[in-house]
Amino acid sequence: MKQSAVIVAAVLVVSLLAVAVVAAPQPPAGYTTQEDASSYFIQQVGKFAVNVYKIAYMIPMSYVSTSQCWSAPAGGGANYYWMVLTATNRTGAAGQYVSTVWGIPGSKSKTWKLLTFNSTTN
Repeated sequence: MKQSAVIVAAVLVVSLLAVAVVAAPQPPAGYTTQEDASSYFIQQVGKFAVNVYKIAYMIPMSYVSTSQCWSAPAGGGANYYWMVLTATNRTGAAGQYVSTVWGIPGSKSKTWKLLTFNSTTN
């Protein structure tokens, strides 16, 4: 009896891990450079994404962190940044979002564009 319970528990743990791995957002094709999600620059790009979305849709949000970031060249020194962000809403509840930003590293904010911003829990 104990042995079968241990086997069932082990199968459940493996199944939950498989679901967690499958559920993690993956970058689209063409995003080949994995960026350091903890770097100051990538954190600033994440904050830009949350702030532009917050202003455009008048939704109270606050940037928390970036867990993944991949980039792809866009030509002319610009890059696309695909990132997985965490932000809180007005009640402080955290949510996960996937965002795409276009920009030229080292340039002013007016040359940056938020292309997509979507919740991962649609």
